[in-house]
Amino acid sequence: MRMLDADRKHGVRILQLYLSPQEAEELRDGLTDLLRDPERNAHHHVSTDDMSRDISFSLVTPRKLADISRYTAVERKLLLEE
Repeated sequence: MRMLDADRKHGVRILQLYLSPQEAEELRDGLTDLLRDPERNAHHHVSTDDMSRDISFSLVTPRKLADISRYTAVERKLLLEE
C-alpha cells in the first residue's frame, strides 16, 4: 500500500478516511471495476460534491511496478519505498 499527499508531494504513512455512504459506494464500485482487470492502466476518483476534496486510487501489481516510467517523479519515489 502506498499513499501520496499530492498537495505536499510526499508519502503518507497513516491515513484516516471519513466517507459518506455515497462516497463509500463510489469507492467500492471503483475498486470493483479496477479488480476486473488489475493490469489495466486505469484509476478512479471519489470527490465531494463541491470538488474540494478528492481521492484518486488505482491498483499496483508486480508487472506494473516493473516499469514505473509511466508514473510521475513523486509517484516513482513513493512506489520504490520499502
